[in-house]
Amino acid sequence: MNSFKNDWVNYWEERQEDFNTECLAELERFTQATKCPIETQQNVLRDVISVSKESLHWQERGYSHVSDVDDYRQTLPIMRYDDFIPLIEREIRTKGGVLTCSPVLRWLKTSGTTGIPKRVPYTLHWMLNYRIPAMKAMWGTYIRLHPNILSNPYATLDTQTVRENAQDHILGVPFQSISNRHPRMNNLDWNPPWYEAPWFREDAPTSFEDKMYCRIRYLVGKDLYFINAINPSTLISLRDHISANKEKLIADVLQGTIDGRPICAPDPHEAERLEKTLANPGFTLKDVWPTLGLYACWLSASAGLYQQALEELFPGVARLPFMSCGTEGVVTIPVSEDVGSQPLAINQAFYEFVEDDVPLGELVERGEKPDTLLAHQLTAGKSYHVIMSQANGLFRLWTGDIYHVDRVVDGTPWIHFLHRDGVFHSFTGEKLTEHQVTTALTQGFAAADRKIGLYLCGPRWGQLPSYVVVAEAREANAGLAEILSKNVESALQQISIEYESKRVSNRLGPVEVHVVPENSIQALVERKRQKGNANQYKYKPFQKDTDFLSELAEQ
Repeated sequence: MNSFKNDWVNYWEERQEDFNTECLAELERFTQATKCPIETQQNVLRDVISVSKESLHWQERGYSHVSDVDDYRQTLPIMRYDDFIPLIEREIRTKGGVLTCSPVLRWLKTSGTTGIPKRVPYTLHWMLNYRIPAMKAMWGTYIRLHPNILSNPYATLDTQTVRENAQDHILGVPFQSISNRHPRMNNLDWNPPWYEAPWFREDAPTSFEDKMYCRIRYLVGKDLYFINAINPSTLISLRDHISANKEKLIADVLQGTIDGRPICAPDPHEAERLEKTLANPGFTLKDVWPTLGLYACWLSASAGLYQQALEELFPGVARLPFMSCGTEGVVTIPVSEDVGSQPLAINQAFYEFVEDDVPLGELVERGEKPDTLLAHQLTAGKSYHVIMSQANGLFRLWTGDIYHVDRVVDGTPWIHFLHRDGVFHSFTGEKLTEHQVTTALTQGFAAADRKIGLYLCGPRWGQLPSYVVVAEAREANAGLAEILSKNVESALQQISIEYESKRVSNRLGPVEVHVVPENSIQALVERKRQKGNANQYKYKPFQKDTDFLSELAEQ
């Protein structure tokens, strides 16, 4: 056992310096790119064209002659993912060469908003020149601002990626989530110093609960400085798993075991400290790991609703944002502590934008080619649809994501994710968006001297339809619910002219706000997270119905 431990620690020591250098170099490369957005975007587009122009689809459609930005936008159509499905299926059958001339190493599986996972091509060219450099640039920011994350082999708990054997294949090609980085494709693939750590290896447990316990057990009692995650719910879940398994954890620390298997020397001193710490029902992760100095995760849009819970979980601990990204591509890369916005990932894709009040979905549906803006043409204070051309073959892809431009620095917009196009509630044309409801709830809670946490909102049909919101609150009671209902109703009418109009004309009933104890919605989200890929499951405030009322009542 000791030799195994030494092997992975030796691996960490040999890899740490190179990893540090590589990440800082990619961060510098990205930083320089943000200062030259026009040139960078032209270079990216040239690369996209170069890797695609000899492909079957481009040759058959006559795209191969395209040479510059204007020609590209005039020639190629804006596409939705569904428009790519026939091409993807052809790519699968032919084993490559349809969308690009770079081999598909694996098919990336998304969580799928319709329940049907998407298949995103993960090509060798895309991996080496875009996805891995983006990850290194983000970690470069973490390292630059907090070098302690590489201070010892136990300093970082990275939950953003996992190493698991692929369970699904498409004609022999692995079909797995973007967060699964196993196996390594070559020596340039993702390779952090903890790659061979026992809680990170491919032979670590694969179930969410067992994987969580494995991480906790190996790191408890160590000088852990940094915890990294994509979803903030993962961080909260970490604390919940410690609470649920505290007796088992204390016994394992005392005996130097994990599930009865010896992994280290018994540690009665740490077991005693842990027992005292966990005896407090309100223990924090800072209590478990006094050395904690940093955490990172998504912190904008609906993920921002976790902020109060995170502040309580990590008292006095610094925070940094995770990159804004999806399986289809990276949109922002963090370079600072700013949780509100980060620079457009200017060297990751060729980006185009359309103002958010344009019905882009309808235009694309009709096959039209609306005029688009380039990255350097955006205006601070406005919101835009994002269209991405990736070097994996998904050209001019409109994902439906809408971003808000907070400011422009050296021609590169600093943006944050706002909401998805078409994700709204509408009985009579009011089209309430998630952002509007979140804003109204935030104002309504503030007026009641409270902070907003997680919430669920759904439409309730009836002779007079209305919206129902369930929100987490301390000291939840009927009196608070009544106050919040009035506050939120007033805020909604101020925020949305259409909602106000429908309420005044008595076509909608007033919003009804219910309150539940803290962590009630988090517990419901956690149950659903564990049914699928935990890294990819996203908490969604907007629900298609009010089934959550009965689900919460059953808890």
